[in-house]
Amino acid sequence: MAVPRGGSAPRGTRVGGGSRRAQAPRPYRPGPPPEPEFVQYPARPRSVIDYSLARRALVASLRTAGLFASDVCDADTYLLRAAKHHGEATERICPICPPVKKSTLTHVTYVYGDELGPYSGRIKASDELPAMALEYGGFRVYVVEVCAACRWNHLHLSYTLGDGRPRIPVRVPNDSAFAVE
Repeated sequence: MAVPRGGSAPRGTRVGGGSRRAQAPRPYRPGPPPEPEFVQYPARPRSVIDYSLARRALVASLRTAGLFASDVCDADTYLLRAAKHHGEATERICPICPPVKKSTLTHVTYVYGDELGPYSGRIKASDELPAMALEYGGFRVYVVEVCAACRWNHLHLSYTLGDGRPRIPVRVPNDSAFAVE
């Protein structure tokens, strides 16, 4: 019997060895559905959070606290690719790039929600959101601003969309990459 370092195992405890079978996933048991809320305009953003004050404080601390641009310009490679291929160009100027460069920011929009099932966390275009707001009861939208030139990224805005009527989450197909084995 294998014994862990630092002492012996209590009597009757199995340590190490043996086969480890993958446990079958637990069946989905829905709880009570959430209460529906009255939403007059499902495609109109509600519960809006604007992160411009946090952005302004970060840029100010960059200039006054002696931080380097490399401390705040740390966008992940996947976020840069998402901005390049799926982002929406804006006319906003990057606050970190030198004024002579004048790089513009790109917005990448992500959607999250329990009702979206395996499609939660996907990138969506702004023109797809009104149709989704009528299709789902509620989901959260996050807009991230990205500068491809200096790798700056910051959460710009978040808000909720949906018609307020809870629905059963989208099921994961058995043949998808999301299925648990």
